[in-house]
Amino acid sequence: MIAPHAVTFPGFAVKAAAISACALLVGLARAQDTGASGSKASDDFRDDGFSYFLGLGGQTAGYREYAGSQPVRSKATTTSPLVVNGALYAVSHDVLFSLGNESTFAPGSTTETWTATAPSIGGHVLTDPTVQRNGFSLTQNSSQLLLHYRVAGDWFTVAGPALHTQTFKRYSFVEGVDDAVALPADRTIEESTDEILADLGIALDTARVRGQAVHYGMRALVGLPVWSRTTNSEFPGVNFKSQPGYDLSLAGRCSWMIGPDIHAGLWGQWMTSDRHRVLVDTGGSTLELPRSRLTTLSYGIELLWKL
Repeated sequence: MIAPHAVTFPGFAVKAAAISACALLVGLARAQDTGASGSKASDDFRDDGFSYFLGLGGQTAGYREYAGSQPVRSKATTTSPLVVNGALYAVSHDVLFSLGNESTFAPGSTTETWTATAPSIGGHVLTDPTVQRNGFSLTQNSSQLLLHYRVAGDWFTVAGPALHTQTFKRYSFVEGVDDAVALPADRTIEESTDEILADLGIALDTARVRGQAVHYGMRALVGLPVWSRTTNSEFPGVNFKSQPGYDLSLAGRCSWMIGPDIHAGLWGQWMTSDRHRVLVDTGGSTLELPRSRLTTLSYGIELLWKL
C-alpha cells in the first residue's frame, strides 16, 4: 500500500467487497388475474424449475478504497469475461431452491490511481494530488444457495448462504511527481479474501420454461458477512478477520422459447459491496485493512432448459 515517507502505512491492504448488479433486462409488465393463478396452482409442480448457463458474459467492476491512517483514496475500473451457471429446483408448488455460481476469468489489466484528500502527506506539501499509480487486476467467484418460498402468485421470499472469494493484484508501481510516498518493496502485491454471507430478499419469477413462450424473473437481495478472512502478500502470516459491511444486489433475466423446453435470453446483475475498516495489532505495529467499495455490473446471453 502507499506509505508516506517517515510514516508507517500498511501496504496495499485492500479488501474488495462484492459484486455486481443488475441491468434489469426485464421490461415486462406482469399482470396475473385470479383465474390464471388458480390454473397454474393446479399444474404439476414438477414442470417448474430449470437449469441455465451463461457463457457469453462480462463484468465491469469499479473499486474504491478509503484509507483511514492517511488522507488518500484509490480508484480503479476493470472488466473481465464472466461465466454463470446454476439451476432452480421445485420441491413443491410453494417451495423451491436454487444453486448458482458466477466466476470471472482472464481479468483485464487497468490502472489504479491514488489521490490525496489533503494538501500534504506526512509533512510533504503536495503540488499534485495524484500520489501513486499502479497496475490492477481482479478475479472473483461467488456460489449461492437460496430457498424460495412462494408468498403470492409468482412472488417469493428468498434466503440462504453465499460463499464469495476474490483476489486483487497490484504491480508496476509509479510515484507521483511530489515523491511523497514510499513504494512497496514487493513489486507485485496479491490480496485474497474469502467470506461467507447470509442473503435475504424477494423475487418475482415465473419459475418455468417448459411449455412457456416467455420466462422472466427479478430478484433483490441484501447480504451480510458472517465470516471473512483476508490475506495480503506484503504481510505474510497476518489474517484480517471479520470485516463488517453489507452487499446489495438487483438481478433480472428474460428468455424466449427457441425449442422444446429450451429458452435463450438475457441476464444482468448490479451489485455493490461495502466493507468497513479493520485494524490488526501485530505487536510491533498496527496494520489497516481500509474501508472499500466494489460495484459490479454483470451481463450476458444465457441458455435455459428443463430436462
